[in-house]
Amino acid sequence: MIDPFRSSGLNVVSRKRLTDQTAAALRDYILTNRLAVGTRLPAEPSLAQSLGVSRNVLRQAVASLEALGMLRVTQGSGTYVADVADSEVFAQIAAWMGSDGLTEQDYLEVRAIWERGIYELVLDRASASDLDHLDEISSAMVHAEDLGKAATLHEEFHDVLLRATGNQFLVTVGSILHRFFWEFGYRRAQVRKPPAERLLDGHRSIVRLLRTRDPGNIQHMIDLHLSPHDGGDEGADEKEGCAT
Repeated sequence: MIDPFRSSGLNVVSRKRLTDQTAAALRDYILTNRLAVGTRLPAEPSLAQSLGVSRNVLRQAVASLEALGMLRVTQGSGTYVADVADSEVFAQIAAWMGSDGLTEQDYLEVRAIWERGIYELVLDRASASDLDHLDEISSAMVHAEDLGKAATLHEEFHDVLLRATGNQFLVTVGSILHRFFWEFGYRRAQVRKPPAERLLDGHRSIVRLLRTRDPGNIQHMIDLHLSPHDGGDEGADEKEGCAT
């Protein structure tokens, strides 16, 4: 009998650092397949068998993801995909970000530091297929029939960008931080919301600059994403021309 959970993209882990690798395999499965909040994972025996680990290792991995707010364990019911917004970590940071202590400058500085680190890793580690995937998503964003679809693609773009860093811990932390950035940035008007067309089109420019593999383009990519009120494809084309 075919195991539907394994056949859908969950990889068996090796024996090295089993708990960490098991947690990473579960996290990647949840993010890659964009499992909805409330999705119930298979029963523990079946899930452990699919991963090729003991039930004890699986419990430890699930506990680590539960602490991050990605999973919710209900005794006698099962393990479910959770909403990170319901986690204690999210609640604590949300309380501060919702206060008067957060300024637009604070927000943008943290975003710039975060994105610089991501771009540095992606420039060094992303495969050609990673960049092609980002290109496809950014093009689809521009041609999306409505803003709701564009927003979904925007989220997917940054999920793929995180995975292209090759750093699994960064992927986990990023899935939480991106919720903060969206919820307490644009949605709560902590920063000026950019014109939708410029924001979406700027992502195509970012992909073109990533293809140059030139670290000198990092600041321009940050500007395209965080200051999309100014500049655009012309600036990206000029930078790309200089880099090549």
